[in-house]
Amino acid sequence: MQKLAIGLCVASSLLCFLLEAVRGRAAQTSSDPGPVGGIVASLRSQNFDEALRKCDAALQQTPQDKRIWTLRGMAYAGKGTPSSALAAYQQAIHLDPDYLPALEGAAQIEYQQGNTAAATPLILRILVQRPNDPTSHTMLGFLEYARDDCADAVPHFEKGGDVLAKQPIALAAYGACLGTAGQYEQAIPLLQQALSAQPSIPSVRFNLALAQWKVNRPQDALATLQPAIEEFKGQDDSMLLAADIYESTNDTQHAVDLLRKAILADPKNVEAYLDFADLSYDHASMQVGVDILNAGMTQLPNEARLYLVRGILYTQLGKFDEATEDFAVANRLDPKLSVLGAAEGLVASQQHKSGEALSAFRSAVKAQPTDALTHYLLAEALSQQSPPEGSPDYVEEVSAAKLAYQLDPSMVAAHDLLATTYLQAGRADLALEQSRAALKSDPADQQALYHSILALRRTGDKDQIASLLKQLAAARSATQAALAQSKRFRLQEVPVAAASH
Repeated sequence: MQKLAIGLCVASSLLCFLLEAVRGRAAQTSSDPGPVGGIVASLRSQNFDEALRKCDAALQQTPQDKRIWTLRGMAYAGKGTPSSALAAYQQAIHLDPDYLPALEGAAQIEYQQGNTAAATPLILRILVQRPNDPTSHTMLGFLEYARDDCADAVPHFEKGGDVLAKQPIALAAYGACLGTAGQYEQAIPLLQQALSAQPSIPSVRFNLALAQWKVNRPQDALATLQPAIEEFKGQDDSMLLAADIYESTNDTQHAVDLLRKAILADPKNVEAYLDFADLSYDHASMQVGVDILNAGMTQLPNEARLYLVRGILYTQLGKFDEATEDFAVANRLDPKLSVLGAAEGLVASQQHKSGEALSAFRSAVKAQPTDALTHYLLAEALSQQSPPEGSPDYVEEVSAAKLAYQLDPSMVAAHDLLATTYLQAGRADLALEQSRAALKSDPADQQALYHSILALRRTGDKDQIASLLKQLAAARSATQAALAQSKRFRLQEVPVAAASH
């Protein structure tokens, strides 16, 4: 993150509000005939070296003066040396833990440097003394947003008032949080204001367009995206979102043109190939989809999703052998691939904090031993570790999944998880057994159909594969319309670093 010189910050910087607050409190002593008044005068004139010399001289006489230490911190901050400034503020806080100017100065630096864990308690201590301070609430809201905690961020943003209104990145974060909660109408004016002030930040433009589309204002969304479309260089999802919006308005040609442009701009963008194939499927142009996926495979030969989607298209073309082979390749490349997610362009990279999840779910299982979902979540967390067959974690995973569907016979996900696990272990017979159990509860379970096809191929029993392929294609068709506007698009993260510039 960029460093901010105190005397040079611009009016739009969120940190400047804290700076003015610190200056204001220090300035209250400017009439002091002693050293404090002289130091404040030097700070006001931005003569930071002179201010430091005066601080050092004053501290020789009164080393326990919290005001001098705070002003020293301001002088160092003005010189652009935040580490020295922070040390001075911390010394003032050591002398008086409740000294507001020092708390604000330290909070400013910690916030600016992105030290969320250190900034948050300082701001909370400020709010104890000034519970309605809009600057502190705005900063705390943004810090909560940076921690992906919109539930706690929104109440602070609501108290940001005029300070929030002058901070476009904080406004964008507030809008993103409201959008995450499905409050798109309320998010739109915030995102519009943020975009007007910061038109060059792609995520703000993307989030506004997505919010407009979600409230059935596709033309407004397309107008919002137009600058990004014109300048598109393959670095964001604006083109893919625009293509989806055009398709939702039955303007398929525009959608196709944009997807082609996206692929040309970034030939390794797997989502563009998947979206194009998805569009081809919707319009019964299976061979066109196959052709575009073939092109994608020249760029991304190890991308499992391309093979899986091509397999689905081959099924619609009646090329069952090719479809089965593609499914087998997809499974080899990514055994945990979801057929539903991949086929509809829904799968994105997921970060599994498996260690944390395992500890939490093991504790939950002990507390709720008869809860099927808790056992399933434990099994899913264990599966992310890919434990070798026969290992303690593998045994625990299988046992938890089995207990999940025993406690809740309708829990299809537990059967699907076990089928994945057994396929990885080379146990096609057990995988087929679990898939058939899942299909008894849900005949349209695409994951179970996919696993059944893979298992039958391994056992050499291919007589049923063609019919299963047709079932899989039919199941996908049945869900396609309902998922048309809830594909993989999610509100994008507002750049946290921009708030500290």
